[in-house]
Amino acid sequence: MRYICIRNLTPDIMFIKRIIAFAAMLAALCSCGILTDQLSAEDQALIQQRVDAQSFKVDIDFMLPRRGGQQALTSPYAVIVNDGLITSALPYVGEAWDLPYGGGKGFTFEAPIDTYVEERGIGKRIVVIGTDNEEDYLVYRFEIYSNGKVNLNVRSKHRENIDYRGQVDPDTDPAEKKK
Repeated sequence: MRYICIRNLTPDIMFIKRIIAFAAMLAALCSCGILTDQLSAEDQALIQQRVDAQSFKVDIDFMLPRRGGQQALTSPYAVIVNDGLITSALPYVGEAWDLPYGGGKGFTFEAPIDTYVEERGIGKRIVVIGTDNEEDYLVYRFEIYSNGKVNLNVRSKHRENIDYRGQVDPDTDPAEKKK
């Protein structure tokens, strides 16, 4: 006659119970939106309309320079695209060459858009904007995801490239402010 030792099965059953409890907790967190960063369908549609109309505002909250550490930004920084203009209010950290005395305008200016190119990818749109702010030629490359998150790379003729992270503001319509 063979006996099965219940003591050896107990840890396996407890392990399985813990996995089930963890999976249930994870599912509950995802369903209430704590772990997902999704906008409502209405806000997603509004963001898509604004990008289609070439009239959107991106609030920047994180800076990733090529040198030095990443920095969370606490002041209000933003890039606004509207009516053939780009308005940039961004901080800059990095190496620069051939600048006017005092550093010039940097990434804080308003200038006409020279080029506007858009591509669609899986789950994101890529918008590339070229502009000349009278001191420098800059290329802004926005990766705009369906949840409103944005990765922004800024390339400059006289400065090192720099990356930013942010969010499209669904509540701000730049076209309404101009009226």
